[in-house]
Amino acid sequence: MGNKDLLLGIDIGTTGTKCSVYDFTGNKVATSYQEYPMLHPCDNWTEQEPDQWWKAIKKNLQDIFKNQGIDSARIAVIGISSTNAVLFVDENGEPLYNAITLHDQRSGRQVQWLKENIGEEEIRDCARNRIANGSFSLPNIRWMIENKPEVVKRAYKLLVPCGYAVHKLTGEFSINRSRMSLTLMSNIETGEWETSVVEKVGLPLRLLPKPYNSTDIVGGVTKEAAEATGLMQGTPVTAGVIDTVAATIGAGAVEDGDFALTIGSSGRICCISSQPFDDLRLLNIYGAFPNQYIIVQSTNNAGVSLRWFRDTFGREKAALLGESAYECLNKEGEKAPVGAGGMIWLPYLAGEQSPIWNPKARGVFFNIGLSSDFGAFVRAVMEGVAFSQKDCLDIVVSQSSKPDIIPLGGGAANSPLWCQIFADILNVPVSSLLSNETETLGDIIIAAQAAGIKEVPADLGKTMAKAGRIFRPVPEHIEIYNRQFQKYKDLYQTLKPLF
Repeated sequence: MGNKDLLLGIDIGTTGTKCSVYDFTGNKVATSYQEYPMLHPCDNWTEQEPDQWWKAIKKNLQDIFKNQGIDSARIAVIGISSTNAVLFVDENGEPLYNAITLHDQRSGRQVQWLKENIGEEEIRDCARNRIANGSFSLPNIRWMIENKPEVVKRAYKLLVPCGYAVHKLTGEFSINRSRMSLTLMSNIETGEWETSVVEKVGLPLRLLPKPYNSTDIVGGVTKEAAEATGLMQGTPVTAGVIDTVAATIGAGAVEDGDFALTIGSSGRICCISSQPFDDLRLLNIYGAFPNQYIIVQSTNNAGVSLRWFRDTFGREKAALLGESAYECLNKEGEKAPVGAGGMIWLPYLAGEQSPIWNPKARGVFFNIGLSSDFGAFVRAVMEGVAFSQKDCLDIVVSQSSKPDIIPLGGGAANSPLWCQIFADILNVPVSSLLSNETETLGDIIIAAQAAGIKEVPADLGKTMAKAGRIFRPVPEHIEIYNRQFQKYKDLYQTLKPLF
């Protein structure tokens, strides 16, 4: 047995799962990623096979241990984060139905049912959030109760992706309180289930997993999981955390008033607060650390917008140029003028959450002209995503103070062009994080607190953020983007009745 001097972070994302190993200074020593598909069995439905998450974890870990030479005996503790999805499992933890994900829009009728039968006031009093599909699990849970009663009847537990992975690793059924706060079935201040809401929605209380703080150890890796993954039996596993919360901590936002921006598949502007906010356009999340809330503006279609453009239009051009698809998009986007020649992209491919909360909204390219070339489209996509984040930031800033600098993590931090666009449109300096993989970094910071590893402080992400490249707003660009942003807002309002 070697020294326990490494930490493992597992992030179950919307389009893939990443496993990364770090030392106690936050230096990433190994990483592996597996992509998987989103399933669309009907219009506006988005599902995933939970087994794909577990297969991805196993492949990643086998790659890390066998091909990258990491000794699993050195791993001190495992932290997990995940995207939003709900699933029902049997006594063995086997899924009884595909997981319904945050991009799914099937439960509009159930949102209305919840408003009429439970009421927004009761939900707001306990959860401090609105009733909506996407970010919140309750409408999809009600859809399952109405449409798949046999699944609910057979089920042993309701789980989220983190809880599914924790069960696969430890055999324990659990839910972390950060993700629990977005079920709309818990009290955000006590961190306990609100059983009156659960009963009114028609969910048997026996299906509720045990709540844990993100800094709790749920159990150790079982013999079966050790054999499947290469992990050492008994390695401690934390309860996990929402990917947004992990990314926020990984970006260094841990104190009251700190901000962080993460652009992964979805986009999230987050602010740390000692109290939930009352504005229902915002999401209030139970934090990973004591007496901490994460105030979130979450958008559905950030990195997903660029990935969609890559898959639909970019691969062939990249192949012709002999470049990777994203390298091609960045190069072509750099050639386009600031403001994409007046073209605007509304990034609402799968409806939108913050701040418009409209599941019917869809993506739109506006103001295409004869001079609109491939690069202008790429740049318009990047700018449209940044406009959606400005739309969010303006609401938070109206109720708190404007940040001095915003650390940027997620895939967008790999693109200097996109970083500059964010700085110009938000009109705030942006720090491109040295470790833009903020989810797994946040996972290991949380896990280190759970395991009492003093060498890894809770604000390690802040120390690392200071070393990142700073992108400062360019005054001439700000003027162009202010005009474009007003058009962006007006365009949505004009098209809203037509979606």
